[in-house]
Amino acid sequence: MSPMPNLGWFLAHQLGCSTTKMRQGHRIGKLIGVFRSSFYVEFADGICCIGHENFNSGPLNIITDVPASVDWRQCGLEPGDKVWITKDKISVGRSLQFSTKNTKVWYPPITNNDWTFASLRKGLDRLDNYYTNAIPSEGLGRFILSDWSTIAANPVSNFAEPAVSYFCLWLQGKIDTPTRINRFVGLGPGLTPSGDDYIGGAMIALRTLGDTTSVDKIWNICRPISLALGNRISHAHLDCAASGYGSASLHKTINALMQGHDVTLRSALQDLDKIGHTSGWDALAGAVTVCQAYLEDSNLRNRLQTTPNLV
Repeated sequence: MSPMPNLGWFLAHQLGCSTTKMRQGHRIGKLIGVFRSSFYVEFADGICCIGHENFNSGPLNIITDVPASVDWRQCGLEPGDKVWITKDKISVGRSLQFSTKNTKVWYPPITNNDWTFASLRKGLDRLDNYYTNAIPSEGLGRFILSDWSTIAANPVSNFAEPAVSYFCLWLQGKIDTPTRINRFVGLGPGLTPSGDDYIGGAMIALRTLGDTTSVDKIWNICRPISLALGNRISHAHLDCAASGYGSASLHKTINALMQGHDVTLRSALQDLDKIGHTSGWDALAGAVTVCQAYLEDSNLRNRLQTTPNLV
């Protein structure tokens, strides 16, 4: 990775669907985190993440034409630097600007209603049988598999396991409230903790399946805890997940699972592996928990607005 040869004007060619409001009027914000491939900006009413040309699409992400070889940490950017956004421009500090005149807005792909119970089970079986070696031992990835003991436990997954078990029971209608779901919020190290990613993936899967009621119950429990913990970046991602918005790679993976497309699933998992340290896999663990519960219990299926072909 290298520093940017010359700071100056660049193009922002894609805005995540949750960032478009930031172009309404003149706004002043500040940098709150600078990383190799992206940096986060906070405004009074939201957060966005600006990345290079190969950055993953997502609701908070603004993708630019800055080369992927650039390391933002070597570009003189510092937390606290001022950022200005107008209708057609983003200015970062004194020397970096992005034109937003011709940007396209990214939204998650709409899930086709051509999936079936059989195709979803096929997708989950493929994931269970053929991709075990790809799942990291850290984080909550072991909960992707039907046999959790396949991957050795770690301190984070040990703490989460009772909550995962109770979450499964709640999804299946065997208990009235997700009593231990609060254990996930803030669980684990990193910019977005594993527990937050898990809950985010679960909410996105539930939205994809049409169960908005369950999402609202989860978010009503987790939102105040997330706010109290003060991880503003992770909270912003969770807030998007509650609306059904996550990374393009996660949406692609969920859709591939639902439709049982092995080739698409393989490609999606390769992209998912590039998200954070284990964030993509942690989010997938939450999504898979929901999908498994959907297959195993008719009570969950009866709550859904989206009904597949009953094959």
